[in-house]
Amino acid sequence: MSAGSSHSALMVDRDMARLAPAFAQAVRAALDECNAKAASLDAILYEGYRSQALQALYYQRGRTVRPPQVPVTNAPTNLQSWHGYGLAVDIVHRTGFWAPPEGEAWFHQVAAIFRRHDCNWGGDWQRPDLAHFQWAACPASPSDAARELVRTRGLLAVWDHFGARRPAPAGSADA
Repeated sequence: MSAGSSHSALMVDRDMARLAPAFAQAVRAALDECNAKAASLDAILYEGYRSQALQALYYQRGRTVRPPQVPVTNAPTNLQSWHGYGLAVDIVHRTGFWAPPEGEAWFHQVAAIFRRHDCNWGGDWQRPDLAHFQWAACPASPSDAARELVRTRGLLAVWDHFGARRPAPAGSADA
């Protein structure tokens, strides 16, 4: 741990209050649908917002061992991942985590539900990230413009830019 970092900065964050409000509402609705008796997928939020310290740790994983292993992420800072903006989550199986009993088919079922709630799935990427879901208005990765916006005007400006600051009104599909 580097000077100035705290233990909590290295902990996985499951607090939905750290997510953009409209995105958090979509994630809650998707999880509710995943776990309704009809679907009964046992899906849980594993991680939402990701600190810079944890992102750096994830980035190093797989790169700092001999022989090198498969990296966890290609984003060296949390501003190069939508997790650092509160616009991405990792969803896993309650008991199987990244290895649900149904295998990869489980992630496809979860993805079908999350898509109905304005989320894109990392499983559709060229290098799939099956547990990853992010706000559909966001491109695959944050751009230089998004990083500049958060640095100059703050996180709320990014949420506004992607329409994720205001939750859907009561009575709408995702409310």
